Amino acid sequence: MDKPFDSNAPSLNAGSQAHRSRIVIVLMIDGLSESMLESVATPNFARLRTEGVWTHHLVPVFPSISEPNWVSASTGCWPEHHGVVSAQFIDPSLGLFNHDVDADWLAGGELLHQVAERQGVRTAALGWFGRYSKSRGALATYVSPERKVPWQLSEYASEPKRTGEIIDYLEMPEDRRPRLILGYFAQPDEVMHSDGLHSPRAREAIIRADSEVGRLLEAINRLPYKDQVTLFIMSDHGHLPVTHLINVRRVLSRHGIGGRDVTTGTTSFIYFDDKSQVDRAYQALATHQEFDVLRRDSQPEFAQLGQSDRVGDLILSAHPGYYMVDPDLAPWYLKPLATFGRDIYPSPFMGVGLVSAHGYPPETPGIHGILYGWGNGLPRGREIKGARMIDVHPTVTRFLGIEPGRLVDGVALEL
Repeated sequence: MDKPFDSNAPSLNAGSQAHRSRIVIVLMIDGLSESMLESVATPNFARLRTEGVWTHHLVPVFPSISEPNWVSASTGCWPEHHGVVSAQFIDPSLGLFNHDVDADWLAGGELLHQVAERQGVRTAALGWFGRYSKSRGALATYVSPERKVPWQLSEYASEPKRTGEIIDYLEMPEDRRPRLILGYFAQPDEVMHSDGLHSPRAREAIIRADSEVGRLLEAINRLPYKDQVTLFIMSDHGHLPVTHLINVRRVLSRHGIGGRDVTTGTTSFIYFDDKSQVDRAYQALATHQEFDVLRRDSQPEFAQLGQSDRVGDLILSAHPGYYMVDPDLAPWYLKPLATFGRDIYPSPFMGVGLVSAHGYPPETPGIHGILYGWGNGLPRGREIKGARMIDVHPTVTRFLGIEPGRLVDGVALEL
């Protein structure tokens, strides 16, 4: 990993006119990884590698699923500090978090658009986590019109529409133009899950993403102030093929474990009202070869989930090739399998299931995301060894010439 610098120290040329006039775009492309970029021709990403800086080793937080990584990138914090510990979890006061984007779920840290707006930087948050709060309303000058909460993939703008929105904001008059634009592409993640990494639909989604990147680059180059623009393109995680699903609720039932399971892909949090049952449950579940069992009170270093009650007393982490099914999301005809079925099923099973997944520990081969930088303030043709998701926030604030959030675990990359 390239050497970071102290984000609390003065930035290079901090406060200079270059920083005050710079426009920074951050585009998150869900699920895009090195193997996908290598599977088809992606001339615009190749151009970025020639003209900018890049790495195919952006290390996600655990679990390597979207919501914790979106929030870690935007806040610069580990999940233990921002509190979005999975895509589904239980908060003792707020109830079930379920793929939500409401900023009120944030337990700590500050999102990029909050930090920018607090320091006078006009921002557009387009499909970005936390753009809206139920209690406070819009948290950026401009927010995208998708339904505010809860999150559903079908409600997000298409990639061409999102690119058009970004371009529209870039072309605004200076007195209304945002200096920070945060954008989100929902694909290729969905088609990877359903069709697999090398399917025709996956290839089409990757080619489409590359095409939209090219469209954005050309739009930037047409601007009279093109030399003021810095573009960062990143993804939240990679993907791996899966062949089997783990029937978690059946596993718990067969062992007589009374905890409540909240399952998202390759991770399941098990919550116990009776804490005296945790040790016995741990011993029983540890006999399985398809997943690891982690304890909330003694997590491995990579987890960084913290000790709050949002984290299950036990955490099941699937091994590559497996993922876990939430029976509450299964069709009616499969729900009895949670009580009477087998522990393990092939995936797909009876027409239901994934063929690709993510969520595995961050150093699992194939699970890293990408990070590309291009434009103002960046060198040409430089590959960096790696970066962490939590380093995105302080890197972006450095390029804007503003202070990072009040609580940041990451450090700005020396690009």
